[in-house]
Amino acid sequence: MSGSRRNFLHVAIGTLGAVFSVSLVYPLFRFLWPQSDKSGGEGRVGIPMEEMLAGQSRVVLVRGEPVLVIREANSVVALSATCTHLSCIVKYEGGGVVLCPCHASAFDLSGNVTAGPAPRPLPSYPVRIEGDKIVVGS
Repeated sequence: MSGSRRNFLHVAIGTLGAVFSVSLVYPLFRFLWPQSDKSGGEGRVGIPMEEMLAGQSRVVLVRGEPVLVIREANSVVALSATCTHLSCIVKYEGGGVVLCPCHASAFDLSGNVTAGPAPRPLPSYPVRIEGDKIVVGS
């Protein structure tokens, strides 16, 4: 009876040791060999023109990064949707004003900081109109 108890303890301790080792090695493996491309987004996104009227905005993923696409009467702008202060997602308020809801940073349509604690402007993305689509990214 003591032999079977001893075998059980050896198997249980060995299993726990293996699980513990894998829980330490897996994050190290993911750090050393990350995925080659972020999931959740293409390098280029097309939005049908009829889905975005003048004065509207939309957040799309370009290479896994959120991008705020703004359509105005005579132009289309694509800016990073991630605030440069604390990485909150910004929103288009209309009238050429992009606001961060977290700490009231404000940006213009060029991405320049107009108010608040944001230390840098919002990066812009290439955007063009191809046929009946707004194309964001390269």
